Amino acid sequence: SVSSRDPCSPVSARFRGDPLTMPATRRDTGLIAGIGLAALVGNFVGFVIGGGIFTLPRDIAAAMGAWGPLAYVAAALIMGAIMLCFAEAAARVPTSGGVYGFAAAAFGDFCGWLVGALNWASGALSNGAMAAAAVAAAGSLWPPLASGTGRSLAIVALYLALVAVNIRGVATASRFVGFAAMAKLVPLTLFLLIGVAFLVPANLVAPLPGGHADIGRAAILAIYIFTGMEGALAVAGEVRNPARTIPRAIGIALAIIAAVYISVQTVAQGLIGNALAAAPAPLAAALGSVSPALGVLMAAGAVISMLGYLASDTMCSPRIIFAAARDGFLPAVFGRVDPRHRIPRNAVVTHVAIAATLALTGSFQSLVVASTLITLLVYVIGCAAALRLRARNVELAGPVKRLPGLVPAACLAFAAAAWLAAQSTRAEAVAITGLIALVSLLYFLRRKPQPLIAA
Repeated sequence: SVSSRDPCSPVSARFRGDPLTMPATRRDTGLIAGIGLAALVGNFVGFVIGGGIFTLPRDIAAAMGAWGPLAYVAAALIMGAIMLCFAEAAARVPTSGGVYGFAAAAFGDFCGWLVGALNWASGALSNGAMAAAAVAAAGSLWPPLASGTGRSLAIVALYLALVAVNIRGVATASRFVGFAAMAKLVPLTLFLLIGVAFLVPANLVAPLPGGHADIGRAAILAIYIFTGMEGALAVAGEVRNPARTIPRAIGIALAIIAAVYISVQTVAQGLIGNALAAAPAPLAAALGSVSPALGVLMAAGAVISMLGYLASDTMCSPRIIFAAARDGFLPAVFGRVDPRHRIPRNAVVTHVAIAATLALTGSFQSLVVASTLITLLVYVIGCAAALRLRARNVELAGPVKRLPGLVPAACLAFAAAAWLAAQSTRAEAVAITGLIALVSLLYFLRRKPQPLIAA
C-alpha cells in the first residue's frame, strides 16, 4: 500500500495562542480552499492503493487461505470506524497536516509532535518494506535479484537512484511520482479484467494451507493495506466546505478501495488457489497461470507501482525530518537546504539511509507489521482527539454537523487497536515502547522552537 500514509504531512506547525480558538484562516494563511469532493476522493484512493496490493495477497492467503477476502472486509469496517472519527475531527479543525493538526488542537504540542514522529517512523518502515517487495518482484523477472548478494546490491542501487532523483530538485521528483501514480492503475485493471474470466471455482473453497488460520496476523496485514487515508487529510485546510466534503469523500473512497482489494484477493485466489500463499510475486504468478507473458507484464507493473510509492515517500518524508530540525526538535544540520537544488539534502540522505537499512535487514511482512502497529497509535490518538474536540465544541471553520455513531465508532476503534496490538510479539512491543520513549525524550530536550505564524 502506497501504503501506507502521507509522508508530506508536516511534523510541526506551531502557533502562538490557543489553537482551539485560532480562526482557520490564521492557521492556513496563503492556502486556497480549492479541493472539491471528486478531487478529495481521488486523493484518498491515490494515497491508499499502491504497491502493497501487489504483494500482500500472498501473506493474506498464507494466513487465511480462501477466506482471505474476509480480512479486507473486517479491515474496512475498522477503518470505517476510525475514519468516521477522523472525518469529524478534520471538519472541526480543517487545517493542513490532517491528524497532526487536530491532535495538536485537542491535546497540545506534545501530542502533535508524537503523532508527527510516529507517522515518520511508520513511513520509514513502510518504505523499507516496499523496497524489499520491489526487489522481490524484480527477482521474479531476473532470479539473481531474489536473494543473497544480488538482493542486497539491488536494494542499495534502488536507494541510490532515489537519492539521485530527489537531489535534483522537487520538480524532477514530483514528475516521476505523478507518472508512477498513473501507471500503477494499468496493471491492476488488466489483472481484474483478464483474471475474472479464468477463475477456477474450486480454488475459492480450497482448504487452508497448513490447516489453521492466523486471524490476528491477517488482520494486521489487512489494516496496513488501508493505511494512508489519514495522510490524504493533510490537505484538509484546502478543502471546500470541509464539514460536508470530508465525511462524504472518506465514505466514497473507503467503499472504492475495499471493492478493489476484495476483488484482487478473490481473483488471485481463484486463479491459483493455495499456490498464492507461496508466490513471491503473487499477482504476477496468478496472471502468469493464464499466460506467462501476462505474468511478466504484471511483475513489471508491480515494480513500477512500488517505485512510485518509494519515490513519493523519499520526496516527502524527509520534509518531516527537515521540519523537526527547523523547529528545534532535531539537530540543525537536518534543517539545512541545499543552496543549488533547494532541497533538504541532509534530511533526504538520512531518511534513505534508515529506510535502506530496514529493507536490507527486515522481511516485508515484519516491516509491514511494525509499521501497522505504530500507525495504530496514531489512530488511537486521532479518535481520542475527535471525542475531545466534540466535547469542547471546537468549530474552527464554522458550524459542524455531529456525525452519528461517533462514540460507538471510537469505542470500536479503541477495542480493535487493543486487540491488534495484542497480536504483536514481545520484540515488537519492546521496540515500539522504546520508540515512544525516544520520541518523548527528544521533545523534552528540544530547543524552544520559533513559531511559524505570528499572532
